[in-house]
Amino acid sequence: MNKERLNGLTDAIIAIVATIMVLEIHAPDSYKFESLKDQVPAIVAYIISFTLIILSWYSYHLMFEEAKRVDLRVFLSNAAWLLVLSGIPFATSWVGEFPTHWEPELTYLLMTLAWVLMYSVTALMLNRANPEHKGTVDEEPRANLWIRFEILVASLFILPFWPPIGLVGTLVLMAATMVMNLKYEPQYQKH
Repeated sequence: MNKERLNGLTDAIIAIVATIMVLEIHAPDSYKFESLKDQVPAIVAYIISFTLIILSWYSYHLMFEEAKRVDLRVFLSNAAWLLVLSGIPFATSWVGEFPTHWEPELTYLLMTLAWVLMYSVTALMLNRANPEHKGTVDEEPRANLWIRFEILVASLFILPFWPPIGLVGTLVLMAATMVMNLKYEPQYQKH
């Protein structure tokens, strides 16, 4: 499969998902700013999810930069990643509506965990399809992958005691992803 076609499909789905999320933030019934206070959790959930999606999109393109081949395994793992991504608007809407309840926060965290897992599987499949570029296709060390999983697993353990950790843990994951992107971007740019 042509890499550019997969990238185009991925770009389109990411754009649609990011757009759908904002539709869950409804205009208030009043013209006063005070009427926005009920929307604050939904707005915060939207901003966190949107930023994580955009950072993941950036990481995705860094990962595919040096790849020459996309085989069926890469396509299927990428499709699974996009499938999980397409559920993010649902989880974001639910957690934005009920940010202090564990069920929506658990759903949000599990979706994020599945999303990170499928991103990692896609990176692994991309490396297998492009063995001559080992070290340039998804150059990020495994330690960073473990950092992401540790953040999410720690959040899962805290969740029964403090449900908002779902969003907070994702915010920490987002910050860690930004730091990792900044750290490894120069290495990607060399190739």
